[in-house]
Amino acid sequence: MTTKNDCTDYVAQLKAGYTGAATAPKIGRLPASAHPVSLLECVQDFQDIAGQGQFSVVNTVRSTGSVDAFVSALRAAYVRPPEATSQGGAYSCAAEGYVPLWLALIDADGTVYRVEIPFWGVCSAPDRNVTSALAAVKTAVTSTEQIRQTVSPGAQASGCEQQFAEMAFVGAQMNGSAATKPFFSGQNAGKPFRACYYKLTDTTDKQKPAGDFETATTIAGTPATTIYNGLTNAPTATNAKNCTTPAMEYAVLFTNGGAGDWSVVELNGCKLAAAGSGPDREVPAPVMQVLVAAKGG
Repeated sequence: MTTKNDCTDYVAQLKAGYTGAATAPKIGRLPASAHPVSLLECVQDFQDIAGQGQFSVVNTVRSTGSVDAFVSALRAAYVRPPEATSQGGAYSCAAEGYVPLWLALIDADGTVYRVEIPFWGVCSAPDRNVTSALAAVKTAVTSTEQIRQTVSPGAQASGCEQQFAEMAFVGAQMNGSAATKPFFSGQNAGKPFRACYYKLTDTTDKQKPAGDFETATTIAGTPATTIYNGLTNAPTATNAKNCTTPAMEYAVLFTNGGAGDWSVVELNGCKLAAAGSGPDREVPAPVMQVLVAAKGG
């Protein structure tokens, strides 16, 4: 139950690939003999650094005010009687997941106790009295430790996701018989596309494989019209389900400023194109040429 008065062990576990609770420090109830005077939280977060990308980080958060109200609420939760089962019972509860907090209380003698917020109620959720008392504790971030890069500088600068699923392959497995719909919704010929290029290095995932960002560009003018006309009029890929392996390289095209209107175009493999809905299409040669040239390959 006792631990260090810092986040070094937690940071080391995350850097080593720790994601679960199997090797977490023991967590327990605050002993009746303890008299905490401060609080420590190790909080996972994300931090953007201009020109360097985005990083997952751990913030060391320490109390700057009294923790007495939180400690009182915590002790009261330990002895709170169970709540009566409602008529609907557990079946009426929404399925929600809760990520346990890395939370510790520091005694006046320096002893550090790793504690958890008790669950309470018919639907078994973190005790609201305790979470409210914790939120009321005044705190400050005293240090931040980088764990790993989650978004590359290129993806950060371009506005592209670091990873994007190979949805043409996913669509080939799922939407082969769906009704044909307009390939682009709300896009007019001649308007520019933002193209984000991805490379897949692992083809073992047959559910929703995702590639990593490579590069990005904006395609405008005649090339954009070629893409629009080509994919709008492209025939449905009637044998798409025969594609059993995702493409290793593909482009994601965003229209209307990237506001949710996207399509995935495979640059190799079966060379399928998937819009946000409807069946896959066969990628016309002129569209492929424009996308490869725009990438610089």
